[in-house]
Amino acid sequence: MSENLRVTVRPLTRPDELHARFHGQSEAQPAYVELGLEDGILLASYSCEIGRGISAGVDRGIDRRWSIPVLTQDAGNRLLDDLAPLAQRVLDGSEIVWNGSNRVGRVVTENAQAAYDEITERCGGIEDRDGNEDLLPVWPADSLGDLWDAEDAGITALTTDEELDRIEERLTEEFREGQGLEFVVIEGLDDYLKQLRDDLAAQVD
Repeated sequence: MSENLRVTVRPLTRPDELHARFHGQSEAQPAYVELGLEDGILLASYSCEIGRGISAGVDRGIDRRWSIPVLTQDAGNRLLDDLAPLAQRVLDGSEIVWNGSNRVGRVVTENAQAAYDEITERCGGIEDRDGNEDLLPVWPADSLGDLWDAEDAGITALTTDEELDRIEERLTEEFREGQGLEFVVIEGLDDYLKQLRDDLAAQVD
């Protein structure tokens, strides 16, 4: 049992910490809450595995995960704080044992299982739909139409990648202010701006 191990909440520190869309992928990475039965750390993050892959710790039950929508920083931290007492009950009633080939995590008491099930219910009950202010606002760049052409964005054939990064930040900020939002992610904006630059470079060539 892990009665002497205390839950440590690892808070989110960035507004978009639960959002990631890897290059070449059509969708953002799944977000989750995770409790480490070995270290007691309770955190929220996104999956680094492509497709249906999972880490060895999750596969062996040492790290317990619950799927959640992509939340804002504030909403994610509130959720972690709310789940911490339940996570402690799970931790108190769990153990890590050798099964003959690997170390595996097991939830072994009724109290721990009840807390585990309540975490599952709370995470699964978060509404992933328009109108939920706890969700991080995310717009795919191709859904916004031609908001900026090269001239509007201040892009030329000689614009460097570093300059494109600054332009992306500026345009995202303009869009955020126009929408009246505290924070926003525009997926694929970096690729869109690079394409504008590359098209101009091709015309010069």
